[in-house]
Amino acid sequence: MQSAQFNSPLHLALRPHYANGGRAGGPALLLACGNSLRRDDGVGLKIAEAAEHLFPASRLRIVAAQQFLPEMAAELAETELAIFVDACAAGEPGAIRVVPVAAERESPDHPIEPIAGSPGAPAWETHRLDPPTLLAMAQSLCGHAPAHAFALTIGAGCFAYGEEISGPLRQAVPRALRLLTNLVAAFSPQA
Repeated sequence: MQSAQFNSPLHLALRPHYANGGRAGGPALLLACGNSLRRDDGVGLKIAEAAEHLFPASRLRIVAAQQFLPEMAAELAETELAIFVDACAAGEPGAIRVVPVAAERESPDHPIEPIAGSPGAPAWETHRLDPPTLLAMAQSLCGHAPAHAFALTIGAGCFAYGEEISGPLRQAVPRALRLLTNLVAAFSPQA
């Protein structure tokens, strides 16, 4: 069975990362997202900023953005451990939750449809990417997804305009960093 040729802009942007077989096994990857201008929504970015001071780049690569982006699939293809960090409106403010994440699979209720003009290429809604979809993109487009992936979410309650996170989230940041440190120690090969 031959693999389909993809010529979408995303595929062309990712091609340099996997044309030579990829480089899986690099440092652990922290993908943090949030809006620093919407108070508690920026907690993922605060954790990413604090993590920069805890880990050398050879141990943890940190990518922070306002939302999860398709280009992050290439970053995922180069690691065996990915940790997604974000605020969660459903949790109690300051509550931390860590759950394993697996790549999204096609199901009868959620089929992966081909992109028009690219036979066999899966399509994703890129304005609402979540960790399972990003892992599926890494596997599909780059040929590799991390062996271990976790979502670390922090319950948030205030999404009003402003740059400061609320008190419960400020208190949660050090706890989240300890959990992050434990995940990197437990699941990432020593650099």
